[in-house]
Amino acid sequence: MQGQTVFECQVALHRNALSPLIPSPPVVRGHLRTACTCKRFLKQRVQLRQSCQQLRASSQTDTLAAAAPSLVDTPLQQLSGEQTALPAAAGVYAVYDKDGTLQYIGLSRKVAVSIANHKQDLPDYTHSVRVATVAHPTKENLTAAWKQWVESAVQANGAVPPGNARNSPQQWVRKTPRAKPELKLTPGKGLQDLTCSLEELLDTVVKTNKVVAFIKGTRTQPQCGFSFKVLTMLNEARADYEVVDVLDEQYNPGVREAIKTYSQWPTIPQLYVNGEFLGGADILEEMNEKGELKQALQ
Repeated sequence: MQGQTVFECQVALHRNALSPLIPSPPVVRGHLRTACTCKRFLKQRVQLRQSCQQLRASSQTDTLAAAAPSLVDTPLQQLSGEQTALPAAAGVYAVYDKDGTLQYIGLSRKVAVSIANHKQDLPDYTHSVRVATVAHPTKENLTAAWKQWVESAVQANGAVPPGNARNSPQQWVRKTPRAKPELKLTPGKGLQDLTCSLEELLDTVVKTNKVVAFIKGTRTQPQCGFSFKVLTMLNEARADYEVVDVLDEQYNPGVREAIKTYSQWPTIPQLYVNGEFLGGADILEEMNEKGELKQALQ
């Protein structure tokens, strides 16, 4: 049994214990065996299958118990300030109002971000929380932990939390808005159709839009890690911004090099706010850590 999991060993031992009691499948040797033998064979096979399922369920329960603590064993935390004590990891959480009434149980890949969104969208219902991270945050483990917490709440209160009900008047889960299209600086017929220089065109784009990000790729499909990082920071700040794909040579020919000359900055991505060059990925990340980026975007 070397190399097998505990569950696999349990199943193997269980199967070996029952195997002498289970006949081999009926074999046709010129005539069919009796119907009684077939029925007994099928019944014993079903019993073995049920036993294996029970072992599997028991194993999954033990794994879940180790992965996340129960709802009642998780301490209640009041929300204040920037909520720096909340984990950014994946897990489950329960939200309570100022009267201590449970309002919603959620799961998230970034618990701190989700709770911050609830605090912003539903401040009257988001006063304190219970948070538990999941050790192995697969989709199955997160869902299982969430179901465990909801079932615990139902047992304690006699109903699902109001925010988890189908007819909930509050919108706890944000709907993802349709992505804005990228800016196309030319009609797609080349630079010869422009009535101004490319530098003048870039100056107009930068100064007529509050926030513009020049990146490699699109808003939904960035083509480099630094571009992805910048878009993530802008999205987490809930900024309203425009995107110019410097790799789009059909509609943005020459922009990849022209924007470097315009800003006197050698790399991409580049972010412009209120007509001014704010920085590249490293500068923006540093500003974001200090809270300066969100202020600049307001």
